[in-house]
Amino acid sequence: MNTVPVSTAIADTFAAHLDALAAADPARAMLIDPDGAVSAAELRARAAALAAGLSRLGLQPGQRVAIWLPNCAAWVESFLACARLGALALAVNTRFRALEVADILGRGKADWLIFWPGFKGIDFQGILDEVPAEALARLRGVIAIDAAHGRMNDAAPAAPTTLDAPAAATGRHALPRHRYAELRACADAPPPAQANAGVLCFTTSGTTSKPKFVLHDQRTLLAHGAAVARAFGYGLATRVLASAPFCGAFGFSTLVSGLAQGAPVVCSPVFDAAASAREIREHAVTHTYANNEALTGIMRAAAPGDLASARLFGFASFTPALDGMLELAREQDVPLTGLYGSSELQALAAGQPTTPARGDVSARLLPGGALVHPEARVRARDPDSGAVLPLGQSGELEIRSPSLMLGYLDNPEATARAFTDDGYFKTGDLGYALSEQQFVFQARMGDSLRLAGFLVNPAEIEQVVESLPGVRACQVVGATRADKTVPYAFVLLQPGARADAAGWTAACKAVMAGFKVPAGFTALDAFPSIESANSVKIQKHRLREMAEALLATP
Repeated sequence: MNTVPVSTAIADTFAAHLDALAAADPARAMLIDPDGAVSAAELRARAAALAAGLSRLGLQPGQRVAIWLPNCAAWVESFLACARLGALALAVNTRFRALEVADILGRGKADWLIFWPGFKGIDFQGILDEVPAEALARLRGVIAIDAAHGRMNDAAPAAPTTLDAPAAATGRHALPRHRYAELRACADAPPPAQANAGVLCFTTSGTTSKPKFVLHDQRTLLAHGAAVARAFGYGLATRVLASAPFCGAFGFSTLVSGLAQGAPVVCSPVFDAAASAREIREHAVTHTYANNEALTGIMRAAAPGDLASARLFGFASFTPALDGMLELAREQDVPLTGLYGSSELQALAAGQPTTPARGDVSARLLPGGALVHPEARVRARDPDSGAVLPLGQSGELEIRSPSLMLGYLDNPEATARAFTDDGYFKTGDLGYALSEQQFVFQARMGDSLRLAGFLVNPAEIEQVVESLPGVRACQVVGATRADKTVPYAFVLLQPGARADAAGWTAACKAVMAGFKVPAGFTALDAFPSIESANSVKIQKHRLREMAEALLATP
């Protein structure tokens, strides 16, 4: 595939970048959703018109707009309009309910809300009714997508003109509600584009505490998209499938890699593995990035020839003990590579190399990767001594990269704690460096185990347990017994299997050092988990609490 060099002089703002794309090739498709293709010229015009409509409402630079939408053209248009106006977009997952929405609207200090009342039959109005009044106090109005907006929402009711206020005792006031389609049809001249500034906030997963708001500016987002396009070989024929929600770093980095290159991005409001396989065939998709569960689903659902256009599919391993992905990829000739990223670094910050020119290809199917920015650097630090470790030794990964966040919104103390004195981000991840630009991710530091003086990746133990009779999946955590940390295993059983703690213990002793053998086994119906924008994440802290209680019981 002939690649097209991405300009090193990437624009500072999305408005300037859209201007350049529309001038260079106005008819080129930029987005493809169920309503059809949106060209570069159309996307530029829609974003400018929406910005004009929002400006007429009174939206000012520096105000904050919560975007509570699925993957669709309206999400992209809303973000681009915010960027033009100098407003800050707060990305909200459509799976969130009253507690999470209240947190983002309240702590995020949202001035405006853009949402889709009829999406997937979800009672978004009911969810908003359950949001405490104090979380809505700053809102000036809401913008609703209704039946007039495209085929995707034919069944949605027309949007009322105000957000209904519950009983007066709640202290709420009626909020003006505006129709998205009318704002996007605004004929006013668009306001001048604002200069580069903070434009997008992701929320961290918040599995153990309240999520933090991760702030990125326009220049950094665009430059990262261009770096991803270079690193993963985008060219004239590149088409990208957005398999993850735009509201999370994974999905947004996929989107911006296409926007930065001028490569069409295929998206759907709801992920469906079989539909994604058909879209890959229909639109000749070359690249997609997803968690291993989603990619496995796509490959299992694909008919012969559906994935023939694949040039590189990247994966992040979020779902434990998911078998078959690598075998399916080999059978269907799908090129795979492991990925790494975070809200703070942006997703796709690293991908394992597919050619020796970019690094050690033997690590291709391991999480982690070669950093996509040539000037980025990685190292591992011993969490106990504080010493920077030699290559190959496991410690906390620290990364310095042009893709790094501006900081945590409204939280300078947390921002300061997240960085070393020389500008490296403390990832909180366990791993080891293969070079100053390539590394292998092993686990979250909070999930790693210090056993008998050795730092142990729990995945090492989990893989052994998952090979035992009757075990479908395993999660290993550390717990205290007699003032020492010991591993404890929670398992999911194969259908019809029965727990065999004694047999499993004996089998582990035969193949592992004694300090790695789980001190106990407990079978669960499911692992405790929480949904993030990218996946369902297992709550290890709850498993640790359960293990502590079990070991404390005589």
